[in-house]
Amino acid sequence: MKKLAKSLLIILLFSLLLSAGVYFLRLERRSVSYRPAVLTESPEEFRNPYVGWYHIYGYMLSDQTPLDLSQAGKQEPGPGLVLLEINLQNYTEDTIGDAGLSQLEDLFAAWQASGKQMIIRFLYNWDDTSHEPETLELVLEHMSQTAKIVNRYSDCIYIMQGIYVGKWGEMHSSRYMNEKDMLTLIHHLDQIIHPDIFLAVRTPMQWRCFRDFAEELTKQNHGPAYSRIGLYNDGMLGSATDLGTYAERAAADSSANGETDSRKAEIAFQNTLCNYVPNGGEVVNDNSYNDFPAAAADLSAMHVSYLNASYDAAVLSKWERSAWDGGDIFSGMNGLDYISRHLGYRYVLRSSSFLPDSAKSGESLFCVTLENTGFSNSYRSFDITLTLRHKASRAAYSVPVQTDTRFWNTGMQTSLEIPVEISGCRPGKYTVCLKITDPASGYEILCANEGEHTENGYVLGELAINMEPIFSISPAP
Repeated sequence: MKKLAKSLLIILLFSLLLSAGVYFLRLERRSVSYRPAVLTESPEEFRNPYVGWYHIYGYMLSDQTPLDLSQAGKQEPGPGLVLLEINLQNYTEDTIGDAGLSQLEDLFAAWQASGKQMIIRFLYNWDDTSHEPETLELVLEHMSQTAKIVNRYSDCIYIMQGIYVGKWGEMHSSRYMNEKDMLTLIHHLDQIIHPDIFLAVRTPMQWRCFRDFAEELTKQNHGPAYSRIGLYNDGMLGSATDLGTYAERAAADSSANGETDSRKAEIAFQNTLCNYVPNGGEVVNDNSYNDFPAAAADLSAMHVSYLNASYDAAVLSKWERSAWDGGDIFSGMNGLDYISRHLGYRYVLRSSSFLPDSAKSGESLFCVTLENTGFSNSYRSFDITLTLRHKASRAAYSVPVQTDTRFWNTGMQTSLEIPVEISGCRPGKYTVCLKITDPASGYEILCANEGEHTENGYVLGELAINMEPIFSISPAP
């Protein structure tokens, strides 16, 4: 009876409309379809921030001699890493003067203007001669003085290597590398340096010593976080021990974090740790441990994201004479180019799909799958935006994507489910794009894909919104 009454009501409504002079009635519904683009991986190299090859530039602060900052102005525009070594040997007997601090400010401002991401290392000597201050207190004061300027450039200073002491700033061959002084210096840096800047120590053993120290302080409710301390290894792949970075054999007590462990154990340690903090340095000393196949395996296992572009030239040349034979798109590529393409994160868009409106929520879902094929994760989080651009009017509708790119793990695929309310979108065809951006530098993160790329990012596909008639009524002629 209810169905009959409803039908009679509809008939009565149509009759009234016709009698009122309505000559045409059309009822429509929206229909939505999606055609994904073919996403093809590219073997090309893509320049992105925080990863890749760095060049070294050395500066000696002085109250008398001006700095030559011309190298910063010669840089090619775009992202890239530089390592700035800042020598303080003119201040081994006193605090840094106003002129020296002004030079440091000018140095960072010049490199900030270049658009590069800075790795910085303060040190007291570039040779075997010791120029370190006679007291630990003066080293600590130099840290405090320079930190005030460093912190003003936390958007472009990426990593601060070392603790100011040791030959070449490498945390060895120094009177201050006993455990007590070392921990005092690391702890002080961790307290005064902006939390967005990563710190780095020379060896895994030093990292573990500080972790235990920090955990003990944390129990007293005033300890620093150690989760932003990474590694820098300037003896990388240089021998079975990476020139003293590892022990000749396994530690007698594997639970004793103050001991240096074997190469195998320490690489396994880095394989876990460096999912969360950066690892880099320079390869040295042509030997079997840096033959290309062994080097590629260890760089991947250690999650290395940055290397010296100039040193060791003999090792880099050896890689260039080698070839990758991995049965993938890189097969036949020389070893140096292969490593270049895998230092750090490397995102490949794999597929996209569309799920129509949910009856309950009224929202649709775009599903995007990508893979990180690089040696490491990203250690800074990026912004992701999905954009629908109307092809006829060029109007754009953008949606921020909720995800933390730091956990887009190397060797793993990540699936993004992006809710989009399309009920208010006008009919027509839309280009669907995904864009990844570094909020600190403003650079777009380039994906390792061929295909169309626009100001809104990489084209994922085309969405069509059509209005289809359900039925229509018109009076007889």
